[in-house]
Amino acid sequence: MTNLNCAELQVLLVDDHMIMREHVRANLAVMGFKNIDQAATAQEAEEKMAAKRYDILFLDWVMPGKSGYMLLQKYREDASYNDVAMVMVTSQTEERHMVEAMKAGATAYIVKPFQEPELHATIEVALHKVATERESRLRQRLLEQTLSAM
Repeated sequence: MTNLNCAELQVLLVDDHMIMREHVRANLAVMGFKNIDQAATAQEAEEKMAAKRYDILFLDWVMPGKSGYMLLQKYREDASYNDVAMVMVTSQTEERHMVEAMKAGATAYIVKPFQEPELHATIEVALHKVATERESRLRQRLLEQTLSAM
């Protein structure tokens, strides 16, 4: 696992199926995550995103109304979300869906139903994204400080 403190990270689970949200939440809790919010719709997710900054999003592709894929596209168009890991959690098994999601900026893609080791590996990918982006931001700030001190 990365050197991030999972207990400090903010996670949002977006899925219209409560059982799936609970399954992912329970696995995150086992891995040490404490700040886990849930949304059953894209609209609810957008409201939560407007009120709070998240480090990792788990997005169900197929939901009533706006899809998780549409949320992925929306937030990836906004550079202020570049450091947020976005994981597609979906029953979409066709390779083209995975390719579309990755092209749209998904950090990882996991197909339902999945086993715990597969979910844990996917969470590790998300953690790596968060750690890498944080390190990059830190280096950028240090560079800017060094240049301004010259």
